[in-house]
Amino acid sequence: MSITTAELLGLVATVYGIGGALSILLQARQMIERGASCDVSARFLATYVGGYAIWLLYGMSTGSIPIILVHALGLVCGTLTLVVALRLRGPLLRPARWVACD
Repeated sequence: MSITTAELLGLVATVYGIGGALSILLQARQMIERGASCDVSARFLATYVGGYAIWLLYGMSTGSIPIILVHALGLVCGTLTLVVALRLRGPLLRPARWVACD
């Protein structure tokens, strides 16, 4: 049984996508180690997570397992990183009391 070029590209894209989805956790780890999230844009993270959510919905509508897998993982990892960033800033309902960045 031989693998086609399209199947090989699909496999490589899926593996690369999983790596990309997991890589955002490096940012979460760095924020936790520093105890601050000042150097990270919460708006960027929210946009990042939103993109994964949209692609996940698209994957579900087409039934594409690789798209579903990569974007579900990206959604979870991105959401976790966003939660870490927002928690380190202080009470979410009172942004005026967020920890100030120097």
